[in-house]
Amino acid sequence: MNVMGIDLGGSGFRAGVFDTESGQLIGSLIRHNHRNSTEPKAVLDAIIAALKGANWKGPIGLGFPGAIESNQPTTAPNLGEAWIGYDVKGHLGLVHDGCLVMVNDADAVAIAEKHHGAGHQQASCVLTLTVGTGLGTTVHKNGQLIPNLEYGRWPHPSRGGLLEQHLSGAVRTEENLSLEAWAERFQEGLEHLEASIQPDRIVLYGGIMEHWPRIEPMLRTRATLVASKLSETAGPLGAAIVAAQAHDAL
Repeated sequence: MNVMGIDLGGSGFRAGVFDTESGQLIGSLIRHNHRNSTEPKAVLDAIIAALKGANWKGPIGLGFPGAIESNQPTTAPNLGEAWIGYDVKGHLGLVHDGCLVMVNDADAVAIAEKHHGAGHQQASCVLTLTVGTGLGTTVHKNGQLIPNLEYGRWPHPSRGGLLEQHLSGAVRTEENLSLEAWAERFQEGLEHLEASIQPDRIVLYGGIMEHWPRIEPMLRTRATLVASKLSETAGPLGAAIVAAQAHDAL
């Protein structure tokens, strides 16, 4: 099934049409940077313009940087409080043809990796970590997603502040950390998450993975630790898969 998948973040969005059965991107990925505002109207109007430009009217999956309940944001730390409870489906009514499904953006990545990426390999508990502006955390137990966990916002066990304030890719850039220094910090958080969640398999995803050959020897886990297989298409693809599943259930 062909579905439009959108990965919305604090700096912009990426969107593309995907064959959700094969995981293939059809055509090219649309990229848009937020200009002057991350308010809902400005961002959603830009999405409408982009999708109209692509001549799209059909099912849409939207990955969102926050928790989602009943297809509405309940948290939006990177976009602002105006998003909380906002009627996103109503605003995008001109382009989704009745089927729009929202999902947490890190959960979307994990879903794409499960179906078309690193996979689960019979593991009963899989933790997927999305290392980016923040730290996205997703758990699948016995193949079932536990949504909206946001463990990256847990307190750090020793450094103070939140886990993602020490483990994200953004902090490495902001503090000009070497890979070795960043990996040491990441190891601390990884040990805390592993002890708390007890996963059998951990999948790492994000821009930092371009350094995987150097990072891998610095990280130690009891669980099997693997790199993601997908790149920038993971978020929109995962959102598209969720929308396809919802459409099939109608």
